Amino acid sequence: MRGPYKSGASQLVRILLVTDSSGRGISGTGEWGVFEPGKSSPIARFQPNEESGPIRVVQECTSAGCGTSRVLISSVNLNTDKAPLIVRPLRDDSFITWNGKRYRGEIVLTPGDSGLLVTNRLTMDSYLRGVVPLEIGNRTAAEFAAVQAQAVAARTYAYKHLTSARAFDMYSTVQDQVYGGVDAEKPQSDSAIRTTADVVVLYNGQPISTPYHSTCGGSTAAVTEVWYNQPDEPYLRPVSDKIPGTDHYYCDPSPRFSWTQNYDAAGLRAVMEKYLATYTSAPKSNLGKITDIREEGRTPSGRVAALTVQTESGSYRLRGNDIRFVLRDPKGAILNSTYFTLTRETAGGEVSNLTVNGRGYGHGIGMCQWGAIGRARAGQNYRTILETYYPGTTIGRIASQ
Repeated sequence: MRGPYKSGASQLVRILLVTDSSGRGISGTGEWGVFEPGKSSPIARFQPNEESGPIRVVQECTSAGCGTSRVLISSVNLNTDKAPLIVRPLRDDSFITWNGKRYRGEIVLTPGDSGLLVTNRLTMDSYLRGVVPLEIGNRTAAEFAAVQAQAVAARTYAYKHLTSARAFDMYSTVQDQVYGGVDAEKPQSDSAIRTTADVVVLYNGQPISTPYHSTCGGSTAAVTEVWYNQPDEPYLRPVSDKIPGTDHYYCDPSPRFSWTQNYDAAGLRAVMEKYLATYTSAPKSNLGKITDIREEGRTPSGRVAALTVQTESGSYRLRGNDIRFVLRDPKGAILNSTYFTLTRETAGGEVSNLTVNGRGYGHGIGMCQWGAIGRARAGQNYRTILETYYPGTTIGRIASQ
């Protein structure tokens, strides 16, 4: 295997917590300090639960121009323009607290163009402890193999997304993997991480991109079925979730295996007025009545390939996952999936009622989490689960240096 990888106990990852944090403070559950890069002694010390006071980025400007931006902690005069500043506990049994959450490792404060860049730098194993329980939830003992599969998928995703191209590796949100720090940790997911230590999903000896989602609804999808502007991968292709010899699916237990969403004329026009222009050439106002909406083909896994939205101002085509970001509910939540059928009624020259009957929740690519739970209940181990949802891959250990 190529790559400058280390084992999970020593491989560091950088998780972006926030990019706009002016006025917030930082503290620790034990004594903690602020360090300059490469220095072993703190330039400022704080007592347990003592807050730093507001942190902000400042830039001193004169008639000759502006100097380098620096991080200012208001409660102490650091007298340094070194960046970034590093905040870490001074005891092994304590944590740094940021924005009400506890974090392992250290917090790195970097001045950025739009304010303060706050990242959590910690080991891979510690990071996974704050990810796995939020991604798979609390599971029974009979479902433990699904938690192990989630641990391996999350680990593989993280190794694949290590980068030197920017100041962080991953976001702490659904943009990458949901990460909650120490407060998210659970004994069951800790056990799953420990019993799969350094195990990853490999293709041609390299860790792969391992997208996963809540509920496939019967079949997973290939990349281009949903993310139409990204290339397909040989290990991300449609996989049936049907239980052999039955009319049921492994992800049947999901609360969103099947669902219905309705729009009246006003509701449909409202979501189209608000979101359609972002994903098509539609005007940002005066869209007019929605006179028709129809599907344009099906993907190999049975999902809607595209929708044509006909309005008084013109005809507009939505493709793949863009459909979900336009057909939102009244609270702004995106459509559960693109695995659906449409029923529409018209009156007075416009769509008066649109009913979306669908299955599944999420993009549908890679591992189906509820399918993994169903497979674990059926006795499949985590290796079988992963090799099923990422066909053509092998399960092995990350090569450490």
